[in-house]
Amino acid sequence: MTARNGVARFGRMLPLGRGRAKAADAALRPGRHVPVVPLVILVVLVLSAILAPIISPYSPLKIDLTHALLPPFYQAGGSLAHILGTDKVGRDVLTRLIYGGQVSLSLSVSVLLIGGSVGIILGLISGYAAGKLDTAIQRGVEVILSLPTIMVALVAVYVLGQSFLSVVLVLSPFIAARFARMVRGEALTIRKRSFVALAQVAGASHARIIIKHILPNVAGTIIVISTLEIGHLILLEASLSFLGVGVPPPTPAWGLMVADGREYLSTKYWLSLFPGLAIMATVLSINWLGDWLRDILDPKTQLL
Repeated sequence: MTARNGVARFGRMLPLGRGRAKAADAALRPGRHVPVVPLVILVVLVLSAILAPIISPYSPLKIDLTHALLPPFYQAGGSLAHILGTDKVGRDVLTRLIYGGQVSLSLSVSVLLIGGSVGIILGLISGYAAGKLDTAIQRGVEVILSLPTIMVALVAVYVLGQSFLSVVLVLSPFIAARFARMVRGEALTIRKRSFVALAQVAGASHARIIIKHILPNVAGTIIVISTLEIGHLILLEASLSFLGVGVPPPTPAWGLMVADGREYLSTKYWLSLFPGLAIMATVLSINWLGDWLRDILDPKTQLL
């Protein structure tokens, strides 16, 4: 008797009723519980980024030196007019957090679309073709993955100039390499399946086999990788902004906000604390959601 229709007790299996068997089966299957808290955090983040011009109380670039370094509302001297306080030039912290989420998400999605698309194509070709073409593609992938991302970004942004587009162009090859490596591994396994051999015998073109037979079978892996890479990209963007080579000021970016508050950490902690918490909550939520999707979409995690 399996764990699906019974439970172990004192070394033997006891039968379960239909309802209890279903409950036990659900408990044994990983990833079945939807991560509500991460989903709520991400929904709030996405909606606030989309609706930033509507819901934000102030302009993210508006300078008001008469209200500089105001504390959050819960401290003495704070007010509900600036719920999370203001920075050193009087800009509202909450407003810049909202717009900072917009910058982080738009940059991450842009890099994911460009780098991810290239990486998926290269991974599918590499895994299906094998041989010398696979070797050539993978050597290029290994070269890119061996490079230190932050150091390359520092040099590249210095050459290209500091801008949103520069950051996208610098990070895209690294994401492409990561996608190519993961997708290639899945494609190598799938190309050995019988349905691929049958398609080849039937005279299907290589492009048709890749698009119609291999791509749908790696879609789950692509979804999981994409989810996890968004969190990775948000961290990279924050790191580059913190070092001064990310999105240029005065554009609101979480990493840049953390960097701007460094000199005030001992007295004006909110300048760095709130953007740091935003980065942490977002990345943890995305990674949690990615783990849940992996459990749902990966058949290896399902009990037979």
